[in-house]
Amino acid sequence: MAHAAPSAWQCGATAVSQSLNGNPAVAPVTASPNPCVSNTTTSESVPPGAGVPPGSLTTGTLTATTIATPADEIPARQGVGAIGRVESLALQIPPGSGMLTFGVREATARAAGVCVAGQPVLDGTSDVNGVSIAGQELPIGQFEQQLATALAPLGLVVDLKIDEQLRSGSSLIVRALHLRVLSAAGTPVVDLIAAEARVGSTGTVCDPTGQTPVGGAGSSSGKNAGGNSMVPNGVRGGTCGRLKMYFARNKKASFRSRYGRRAVVRGKIVNCKGRSIVRARIDVVHVVKGKRRLVKTGLRSRAGGQLTLILPSNIKTRDLRFEYRGNLLSSRVTSRAKLKITVRNRHGKVLR
Repeated sequence: MAHAAPSAWQCGATAVSQSLNGNPAVAPVTASPNPCVSNTTTSESVPPGAGVPPGSLTTGTLTATTIATPADEIPARQGVGAIGRVESLALQIPPGSGMLTFGVREATARAAGVCVAGQPVLDGTSDVNGVSIAGQELPIGQFEQQLATALAPLGLVVDLKIDEQLRSGSSLIVRALHLRVLSAAGTPVVDLIAAEARVGSTGTVCDPTGQTPVGGAGSSSGKNAGGNSMVPNGVRGGTCGRLKMYFARNKKASFRSRYGRRAVVRGKIVNCKGRSIVRARIDVVHVVKGKRRLVKTGLRSRAGGQLTLILPSNIKTRDLRFEYRGNLLSSRVTSRAKLKITVRNRHGKVLR
Protein backbone atom coordinates (compact mmCIF):
# COMPACT_ATOMS: atom_id res chain seq x y z
CA MET A 1 0.00 0.00 0.00
CA ALA A 2 1.43 3.36 -1.07
CA HIS A 3 1.92 5.98 1.59
CA ALA A 4 0.69 9.53 1.07
CA ALA A 5 3.40 12.11 0.44
CA PRO A 6 4.32 14.10 3.56
CA SER A 7 3.00 17.65 3.61
CA ALA A 8 5.89 20.02 2.98
CA TRP A 9 6.97 23.08 1.05
CA GLN A 10 9.84 22.83 -1.43
CA CYS A 11 12.03 25.66 -2.67
CA GLY A 12 15.20 26.28 -4.62
CA ALA A 13 17.16 29.03 -6.35
CA THR A 14 20.00 29.23 -8.84
CA ALA A 15 21.98 32.37 -9.69
CA VAL A 16 23.07 31.22 -13.15
CA SER A 17 23.01 27.93 -15.05
CA GLN A 18 24.88 27.18 -18.26
CA SER A 19 24.97 24.18 -20.57
CA LEU A 20 27.37 24.13 -23.54
CA ASN A 21 27.06 21.91 -26.60
CA GLY A 22 24.43 19.69 -24.99
CA ASN A 23 26.54 18.84 -21.94
CA PRO A 24 25.00 18.72 -18.43
CA ALA A 25 24.19 22.13 -16.99
CA VAL A 26 26.65 23.81 -14.61
CA ALA A 27 25.07 25.82 -11.76
CA PRO A 28 27.87 26.97 -9.42
CA VAL A 29 25.70 28.86 -6.90
CA THR A 30 22.51 27.05 -5.87
CA ALA A 31 20.32 26.78 -2.76
CA SER A 32 17.85 23.88 -2.72
CA PRO A 33 16.83 22.64 0.74
CA ASN A 34 14.09 20.03 0.86
CA PRO A 35 11.88 20.56 2.77
CA CYS A 36 12.20 24.33 2.44
CA VAL A 37 14.19 26.24 5.07
CA SER A 38 15.91 29.64 5.02
CA ASN A 39 19.32 29.40 3.39
CA THR A 40 21.65 31.63 1.34
CA THR A 41 24.61 30.80 -0.91
CA THR A 42 26.71 33.65 -2.34
CA SER A 43 29.83 34.05 -4.45
CA GLU A 44 31.57 37.18 -5.75
CA SER A 45 32.02 35.48 -9.14
CA VAL A 46 31.89 32.07 -10.78
CA PRO A 47 34.03 29.95 -8.44
CA PRO A 48 37.25 28.47 -9.93
CA GLY A 49 36.82 24.85 -10.91
CA ALA A 50 33.04 25.18 -11.19
CA GLY A 51 33.03 23.36 -14.52
CA VAL A 52 32.72 26.49 -16.67
CA PRO A 53 35.25 26.61 -19.55
CA PRO A 54 37.77 29.44 -19.00
CA GLY A 55 36.70 32.72 -20.56
CA SER A 56 33.26 31.54 -21.69
CA LEU A 57 31.27 32.99 -18.75
CA THR A 58 32.12 35.71 -16.24
CA THR A 59 29.90 37.30 -13.60
CA GLY A 60 29.83 39.62 -10.66
CA THR A 61 28.00 38.64 -7.47
CA LEU A 62 25.91 35.45 -7.56
CA THR A 63 23.22 34.85 -4.92
CA ALA A 64 20.77 31.99 -4.31
CA THR A 65 18.38 32.41 -1.37
CA THR A 66 15.56 30.27 0.01
CA ILE A 67 13.12 31.45 2.68
CA ALA A 68 10.73 29.74 5.08
CA THR A 69 8.99 32.04 7.53
CA PRO A 70 8.17 31.87 10.39
CA ALA A 71 10.89 29.36 11.17
CA ASP A 72 10.00 26.36 13.35
CA GLU A 73 6.34 26.43 12.25
CA ILE A 74 4.17 23.84 10.56
CA PRO A 75 3.98 24.16 6.74
CA ALA A 76 0.33 25.31 6.77
CA ARG A 77 1.35 28.42 8.72
CA GLN A 78 4.46 29.24 6.72
CA GLY A 79 5.24 31.30 3.66
CA VAL A 80 8.14 30.10 1.52
CA GLY A 81 10.14 31.72 -1.21
CA ALA A 82 13.22 31.62 -3.38
CA ILE A 83 15.36 34.34 -4.96
CA GLY A 84 18.03 33.81 -7.63
CA ARG A 85 20.19 36.76 -8.65
CA VAL A 86 23.19 37.39 -10.90
CA GLU A 87 25.07 40.63 -11.58
CA SER A 88 27.46 41.66 -14.38
CA LEU A 89 27.03 38.53 -16.49
CA ALA A 90 29.05 38.22 -19.72
CA LEU A 91 28.88 35.22 -22.05
CA GLN A 92 30.98 34.57 -25.15
CA ILE A 93 29.08 33.22 -28.16
CA PRO A 94 30.21 30.77 -29.49
CA PRO A 95 31.70 29.76 -26.11
CA GLY A 96 35.38 30.62 -25.81
CA SER A 97 35.55 32.21 -29.27
CA GLY A 98 35.44 35.87 -28.26
CA MET A 99 33.48 36.62 -31.47
CA LEU A 100 30.47 38.13 -29.63
CA THR A 101 29.79 38.97 -26.00
CA PHE A 102 26.25 38.85 -24.60
CA GLY A 103 25.77 40.70 -21.30
CA VAL A 104 23.24 41.25 -18.53
CA ARG A 105 23.81 43.95 -15.89
CA GLU A 106 21.51 42.26 -13.38
CA ALA A 107 18.79 39.62 -13.35
CA THR A 108 16.59 38.55 -10.43
CA ALA A 109 13.94 35.83 -10.21
CA ARG A 110 11.55 35.45 -7.25
CA ALA A 111 9.02 32.76 -6.44
CA ALA A 112 6.81 32.30 -3.39
CA GLY A 113 4.24 29.94 -1.92
CA VAL A 114 1.68 30.58 0.81
CA CYS A 115 -1.68 29.18 1.93
CA VAL A 116 -4.67 31.36 1.01
CA ALA A 117 -8.12 30.21 2.17
CA GLY A 118 -6.73 26.73 2.81
CA GLN A 119 -5.17 26.31 -0.64
CA PRO A 120 -1.51 26.67 -1.75
CA VAL A 121 -0.94 29.70 -3.97
CA LEU A 122 2.31 29.91 -5.96
CA ASP A 123 3.44 33.08 -7.67
CA GLY A 124 6.58 34.78 -8.89
CA THR A 125 8.12 37.77 -10.64
CA SER A 126 11.43 38.60 -12.27
CA ASP A 127 13.49 41.59 -13.42
CA VAL A 128 16.15 41.89 -16.12
CA ASN A 129 18.19 45.08 -16.56
CA GLY A 130 20.96 46.10 -18.91
CA VAL A 131 21.00 43.44 -21.64
CA SER A 132 23.79 44.15 -24.11
CA ILE A 133 25.59 42.93 -27.22
CA ALA A 134 29.31 43.71 -27.47
CA GLY A 135 28.93 46.16 -24.58
CA GLN A 136 26.04 48.12 -26.12
CA GLU A 137 22.85 48.03 -24.05
CA LEU A 138 19.58 47.52 -25.91
CA PRO A 139 15.86 47.68 -25.01
CA ILE A 140 14.49 44.26 -24.12
CA GLY A 141 11.98 44.45 -26.97
CA GLN A 142 14.76 44.84 -29.57
CA PHE A 143 17.33 42.55 -28.05
CA GLU A 144 16.31 39.17 -29.47
CA GLN A 145 16.17 40.44 -33.05
CA GLN A 146 19.51 42.21 -32.73
CA LEU A 147 21.16 39.11 -31.28
CA ALA A 148 19.63 36.89 -33.97
CA THR A 149 20.96 39.23 -36.66
CA ALA A 150 24.44 39.24 -35.13
CA LEU A 151 24.59 35.43 -34.94
CA ALA A 152 23.00 34.67 -38.32
CA PRO A 153 26.33 34.82 -40.23
CA LEU A 154 27.60 32.06 -37.90
CA GLY A 155 24.63 29.85 -38.76
CA LEU A 156 23.23 30.12 -35.23
CA VAL A 157 19.57 30.48 -34.19
CA VAL A 158 18.36 32.36 -31.08
CA ASP A 159 15.53 31.38 -28.71
CA LEU A 160 15.11 33.96 -25.92
CA LYS A 161 12.53 34.03 -23.12
CA ILE A 162 12.19 36.86 -20.57
CA ASP A 163 10.27 36.17 -17.32
CA GLU A 164 9.73 32.53 -18.22
CA GLN A 165 7.25 30.87 -15.82
CA LEU A 166 6.76 27.11 -15.85
CA ARG A 167 3.89 25.57 -13.88
CA SER A 168 3.49 21.84 -13.42
CA GLY A 169 0.97 20.51 -10.92
CA SER A 170 1.99 21.90 -7.54
CA SER A 171 5.25 23.56 -8.60
CA LEU A 172 6.40 26.83 -10.18
CA ILE A 173 9.71 27.75 -11.81
CA VAL A 174 10.48 31.41 -12.57
CA ARG A 175 13.43 32.31 -14.81
CA ALA A 176 14.40 35.93 -15.32
CA LEU A 177 16.13 35.19 -18.64
CA HIS A 178 16.49 31.96 -20.61
CA LEU A 179 18.71 32.09 -23.70
CA ARG A 180 19.17 29.15 -26.06
CA VAL A 181 21.51 29.33 -29.03
CA LEU A 182 21.12 26.50 -31.54
CA SER A 183 22.96 25.41 -34.66
CA ALA A 184 21.06 25.50 -37.94
CA ALA A 185 20.42 21.78 -37.43
CA GLY A 186 18.86 22.44 -34.02
CA THR A 187 21.80 21.19 -31.95
CA PRO A 188 22.20 23.12 -28.66
CA VAL A 189 25.27 25.37 -28.55
CA VAL A 190 24.37 27.41 -25.45
CA ASP A 191 21.58 27.01 -22.90
CA LEU A 192 21.86 29.83 -20.35
CA ILE A 193 19.50 30.65 -17.48
CA ALA A 194 20.16 33.94 -15.68
CA ALA A 195 18.41 33.81 -12.26
CA GLU A 196 15.98 31.02 -11.43
CA ALA A 197 13.62 30.55 -8.46
CA ARG A 198 11.54 27.46 -7.67
CA VAL A 199 8.72 26.69 -5.22
CA GLY A 200 6.32 23.80 -4.81
CA SER A 201 4.56 21.56 -2.33
CA THR A 202 3.84 17.94 -1.57
CA GLY A 203 0.85 16.44 0.17
CA THR A 204 -1.93 18.56 1.68
CA VAL A 205 0.47 21.34 2.64
CA CYS A 206 -2.28 23.75 3.74
CA ASP A 207 -4.05 21.28 6.04
CA PRO A 208 -2.53 21.61 9.53
CA THR A 209 -3.83 18.23 10.67
CA GLY A 210 -0.95 16.07 11.84
CA GLN A 211 1.74 18.49 10.67
CA THR A 212 4.92 19.06 12.66
CA PRO A 213 7.38 22.00 12.43
CA VAL A 214 9.93 21.61 9.64
CA GLY A 215 12.86 23.14 11.52
CA GLY A 216 14.91 26.31 11.57
CA ALA A 217 17.29 27.91 9.12
CA GLY A 218 19.69 25.91 7.02
CA SER A 219 23.31 26.70 6.34
CA SER A 220 24.55 29.97 4.87
CA SER A 221 27.73 30.96 3.10
CA GLY A 222 29.15 34.23 1.86
CA LYS A 223 27.97 37.73 2.67
CA ASN A 224 24.35 38.84 3.12
CA ALA A 225 23.37 35.33 4.17
CA GLY A 226 19.85 34.80 5.45
CA GLY A 227 17.50 37.36 6.91
CA ASN A 228 15.44 37.91 3.75
CA SER A 229 11.74 37.26 4.41
CA MET A 230 10.21 39.51 1.77
CA VAL A 231 9.16 38.69 -1.80
CA PRO A 232 7.45 41.79 -3.25
CA ASN A 233 4.18 41.26 -5.11
CA GLY A 234 4.80 42.85 -8.50
CA VAL A 235 7.34 45.29 -9.91
CA ARG A 236 7.61 48.23 -7.46
CA GLY A 237 5.35 46.30 -5.07
CA GLY A 238 5.76 45.88 -1.34
CA THR A 239 4.04 46.11 2.00
CA CYS A 240 2.64 49.58 1.29
CA GLY A 241 0.12 49.72 -1.54
CA ARG A 242 -3.23 51.20 -2.50
CA LEU A 243 -5.81 49.22 -4.44
CA LYS A 244 -8.89 50.80 -6.03
CA MET A 245 -11.61 48.83 -7.83
CA TYR A 246 -14.95 49.86 -9.38
CA PHE A 247 -17.60 48.71 -11.84
CA ALA A 248 -16.86 50.02 -15.35
CA ARG A 249 -20.48 51.00 -16.15
CA ASN A 250 -21.09 53.39 -13.25
CA LYS A 251 -17.59 53.92 -11.74
CA LYS A 252 -19.00 52.91 -8.33
CA ALA A 253 -18.49 50.15 -5.76
CA SER A 254 -22.01 48.75 -6.20
CA PHE A 255 -23.81 47.71 -9.36
CA ARG A 256 -27.21 46.30 -10.36
CA SER A 257 -27.26 43.84 -13.21
CA ARG A 258 -29.61 41.48 -15.05
CA TYR A 259 -28.88 37.75 -14.99
CA GLY A 260 -27.10 36.64 -18.17
CA ARG A 261 -25.25 39.92 -18.68
CA ARG A 262 -21.54 40.32 -18.09
CA ALA A 263 -20.30 43.00 -15.74
CA VAL A 264 -16.81 44.49 -16.07
CA VAL A 265 -14.70 45.54 -13.10
CA ARG A 266 -11.71 47.85 -13.47
CA GLY A 267 -9.13 49.17 -11.07
CA LYS A 268 -5.56 50.20 -10.35
CA ILE A 269 -2.82 49.26 -7.88
CA VAL A 270 -0.11 51.75 -6.86
CA ASN A 271 2.49 51.84 -4.10
CA CYS A 272 2.58 54.49 -1.39
CA LYS A 273 4.69 56.76 -3.59
CA GLY A 274 1.91 56.73 -6.17
CA ARG A 275 3.89 54.65 -8.68
CA SER A 276 2.04 51.89 -10.50
CA ILE A 277 2.70 48.29 -9.49
CA VAL A 278 3.01 46.08 -12.56
CA ARG A 279 2.40 42.31 -12.63
CA ALA A 280 0.92 42.35 -9.14
CA ARG A 281 -1.20 39.36 -8.20
CA ILE A 282 -4.65 40.29 -6.84
CA ASP A 283 -6.72 37.72 -4.96
CA VAL A 284 -10.44 37.85 -5.77
CA VAL A 285 -12.73 36.55 -3.03
CA HIS A 286 -16.42 35.84 -3.77
CA VAL A 287 -18.63 36.23 -0.69
CA VAL A 288 -22.09 34.68 -1.10
CA LYS A 289 -24.69 35.02 1.66
CA GLY A 290 -21.97 36.23 4.02
CA LYS A 291 -19.61 33.28 3.44
CA ARG A 292 -16.40 33.04 1.44
CA ARG A 293 -17.30 30.71 -1.40
CA LEU A 294 -14.54 31.14 -3.95
CA VAL A 295 -11.02 32.54 -4.12
CA LYS A 296 -9.46 33.31 -7.50
CA THR A 297 -5.78 34.21 -7.76
CA GLY A 298 -5.34 34.81 -11.49
CA LEU A 299 -5.98 38.58 -11.70
CA ARG A 300 -2.74 40.43 -12.45
CA SER A 301 -2.01 44.09 -13.08
CA ARG A 302 -0.63 45.24 -16.41
CA ALA A 303 1.16 48.43 -17.53
CA GLY A 304 0.23 51.43 -15.41
CA GLY A 305 -0.99 49.14 -12.63
CA GLN A 306 -4.31 48.75 -14.48
CA LEU A 307 -6.67 45.87 -13.66
CA THR A 308 -9.62 44.44 -15.58
CA LEU A 309 -11.92 41.59 -14.60
CA ILE A 310 -14.89 40.41 -16.68
CA LEU A 311 -17.39 38.60 -14.46
CA PRO A 312 -19.18 35.50 -15.84
CA SER A 313 -22.69 35.92 -17.23
CA ASN A 314 -24.19 33.38 -14.79
CA ILE A 315 -23.03 35.21 -11.66
CA LYS A 316 -25.59 35.88 -8.91
CA THR A 317 -25.77 38.48 -6.13
CA ARG A 318 -22.60 38.61 -4.04
CA ASP A 319 -19.85 40.71 -2.52
CA LEU A 320 -16.47 40.81 -4.22
CA ARG A 321 -13.31 41.43 -2.22
CA PHE A 322 -10.13 42.29 -4.07
CA GLU A 323 -7.02 41.79 -1.94
CA TYR A 324 -3.41 42.79 -2.57
CA ARG A 325 -0.77 40.94 -0.55
CA GLY A 326 2.36 43.09 -0.80
CA ASN A 327 4.56 40.26 0.48
CA LEU A 328 3.96 37.02 -1.42
CA LEU A 329 5.37 35.07 1.53
CA SER A 330 2.48 36.20 3.71
CA SER A 331 -1.29 35.80 3.67
CA ARG A 332 -1.60 39.26 5.27
CA VAL A 333 -3.59 41.69 3.11
CA THR A 334 -1.88 45.01 2.38
CA SER A 335 -4.81 46.72 0.65
CA ARG A 336 -8.39 45.63 0.03
CA ALA A 337 -11.30 46.89 -2.11
CA LYS A 338 -14.90 45.73 -1.62
CA LEU A 339 -17.60 45.71 -4.33
CA LYS A 340 -21.20 44.48 -4.38
CA ILE A 341 -23.17 43.25 -7.36
CA THR A 342 -26.95 42.73 -7.15
CA VAL A 343 -28.35 40.46 -9.86
CA ARG A 344 -32.05 40.19 -10.78
CA ASN A 345 -33.86 37.91 -13.18
CA ARG A 346 -36.12 39.23 -15.95
CA HIS A 347 -39.02 39.38 -13.49
CA GLY A 348 -37.08 41.66 -11.13
CA LYS A 349 -36.41 39.05 -8.46
CA VAL A 350 -33.04 39.25 -6.72
CA LEU A 351 -30.99 36.09 -7.37
CA ARG A 352 -28.80 34.91 -4.50
